[in-house]
Amino acid sequence: MPVLLQYLRRGVPGLVPVLGAMALCAPAHAAETTISCREATPAEAATYTTPMMKPGVISPKDGTCFVKDLYVTASDGIKLTANVFLPRGAASGVANGQKFPALLFISSWAMSESFEYLGQQHRMANEGYVSLAYTTRGFWKSEGVVGVAGSQDVRDVSSAIDHMLAYTPADASRVGSAGISYGAGLSLLGAAQDRRIRAVASLSGWGDLGDQLYGNQVPNTTWLGLLLSMGQMTGRMDPAVLELGRITRDPDSTQAQAAETLAWAAQRSPSRVIDKINANQPAVFIGKNWQDDMFSPNSTLALFSRLTTPKRISLQPGIHASAELAGAVFGKPDPIWDDARLWFDRWLKGDANGIDTEPKVRLTTKFGDVTETLSTWPAPELRSKAYWINPRGAVRYDNECKCQRGLVGDLDAQRGEFGVDTINNAFDTTATTGPVPVLSTTLETKGLPVVNHLPSVPLAQGVRYEGPILEDGMRIRGAPKLQLRVRPSQARGMLVAYLYEVNAAGMGTLITHGARAVHWATPGASIDFSFDLNAIAYDVAPGRRLGLVFDTADHLYGAPVRRGEAFSMGIEAGDGVSALILPMR
Repeated sequence: MPVLLQYLRRGVPGLVPVLGAMALCAPAHAAETTISCREATPAEAATYTTPMMKPGVISPKDGTCFVKDLYVTASDGIKLTANVFLPRGAASGVANGQKFPALLFISSWAMSESFEYLGQQHRMANEGYVSLAYTTRGFWKSEGVVGVAGSQDVRDVSSAIDHMLAYTPADASRVGSAGISYGAGLSLLGAAQDRRIRAVASLSGWGDLGDQLYGNQVPNTTWLGLLLSMGQMTGRMDPAVLELGRITRDPDSTQAQAAETLAWAAQRSPSRVIDKINANQPAVFIGKNWQDDMFSPNSTLALFSRLTTPKRISLQPGIHASAELAGAVFGKPDPIWDDARLWFDRWLKGDANGIDTEPKVRLTTKFGDVTETLSTWPAPELRSKAYWINPRGAVRYDNECKCQRGLVGDLDAQRGEFGVDTINNAFDTTATTGPVPVLSTTLETKGLPVVNHLPSVPLAQGVRYEGPILEDGMRIRGAPKLQLRVRPSQARGMLVAYLYEVNAAGMGTLITHGARAVHWATPGASIDFSFDLNAIAYDVAPGRRLGLVFDTADHLYGAPVRRGEAFSMGIEAGDGVSALILPMR
């Protein structure tokens, strides 16, 4: 993904050319004997910098060694490019029968083993681990086509472990798997299939792929487009995958096609093999970023709640993979990889470092102000607070308050009178997940929030509801839920919801968002339209209020209609029909 690849353009000697020269290098050679390295010559020792600069040479600094241009032969005969890092004592090829804990690093989408995990592999080699990283099939110089975590991709995980055990002094009883994004999902899917995987670090992965690509019947347009574009740039996409991408984004897709897409996604979802993961009992560490709009936290938290294995999750600000990619490439210490190392040390080395006795959930709030723990998920420390959504009604002058009504509805502890607030899709409103796709969210993770002046939301295309001033503030932890009933004007339509922290001037800071679409409704009929917003940890400041805005379009969420096709959505409010339910601490 272009945003993620920015990390590789920051001037690290020897890594920038990776995207060009290293990716186009000669085909990898087979490892026919135990992988080993030679001692450095005096001249090499005098100029030695890192193992990556002198592949095949034992480091005179730390005794580790890096071996590149290897390949793993998959079960169907295709070859996957790979590298290996060896720790001190294993690099010479004469380990005298000693076996070492082993880690498998699985490449992310559109990424390559030739650069993605080099820093972290070296770091783990210094900690005594053998590690093998490979590029998933279809990408860069790995053969085959990109099948998106299909059954053969999962079998490749076992083939890579076979290779590591055959050609390095890796201990078959102490194997772990780690990956970011695509590699995270494959690590979990592999752990469901292969009992040799005893510990997992799954970072920025997914739980249910259908929820991520087509959640609430809304295609994840921005990120799906980026995935397919990067897949075509760096690999060979299975034509069936490209066709499914087209179907997902096409508002005229049939109900049967939608069902087929979801069935395809289910086969690639760790949540659908959770019973197998639990049966195999690998220790699972998960890293997840709050602003990950590719794979939202909701799906991962649902997966985590069903795990009965030793487990731990870390939740922090960041877009997809942003919090952990730099640590993978450059090997710099960071909280996520530090936790992953402790996790592997505990479950592969048997170190009593206490990470397994700590609370299972660690979270950092959006904008990074507070870090805290929860005992597990769902968390008994949390409670729910409901605000009834009461209608704004028609624009009118109220003699009682000597004020204008109908501009804003209420979020209130009391149920108001029933009413229907109707909005249309003639044009988008000022409410948005960010004015510039991906970039706005990236800046948000750096402390620059997405803001909006809520009174600027046009009345015909959007509706806003505001709650009372929160004298003590509020600590939101988890996924806000919308209990909602709507009346679509036609068979298909959509609502996008934005939750804001609002100050006295009406300026709102975006807390979180979500969307739901309908494609086959009965026009004018009232239907349940409840859905969750993306999970978040956010502290609302004392003296502020909550604002909830609905409109019908956002660049992040694919439209359910053709360009120019009109629809309206009537939101039923008041009389306890609709509510915003917040998880709080």
